[in-house]
Amino acid sequence: MPASPPVPPLGSKRDPRPPITVCAEDYDALAALVAHPSAAPGQALLAVELERAAVVEGALAANRVRLGSQVDYHDLDRDRTRTIRLCLPHEASIDEHRVSVTAPVGAALLGLRPGQRFSWAEAGGRVRSIKVLAVRNDG
Repeated sequence: MPASPPVPPLGSKRDPRPPITVCAEDYDALAALVAHPSAAPGQALLAVELERAAVVEGALAANRVRLGSQVDYHDLDRDRTRTIRLCLPHEASIDEHRVSVTAPVGAALLGLRPGQRFSWAEAGGRVRSIKVLAVRNDG
């Protein structure tokens, strides 16, 4: 799996990544996923994001992307808006707009809130950028 490009130390003023928050329940399920290497193209990015995430007990704010969230985001590189539901790999379905958290865009969305942008490098070195527009969480 290709590594993400080096980034400044977490918390430094040069770190371009927005802060993210993940609930403890999602963190435990996702940590178990990254503990077992796979060929999923976003698994390395997910591992990096979990390392820097603020983990909170109990429910997250309603506007944070978590497993099960329905998310509207703008793909800044392709200039298109998409609506997806973030899910575990075995629940993913292109036809039903369910995106795995181990897909690059799924890993990038995790823990974000509306208005936040995130960029990452794909395997070929091309940089992708997205902006979260809206987050809906059932229950």
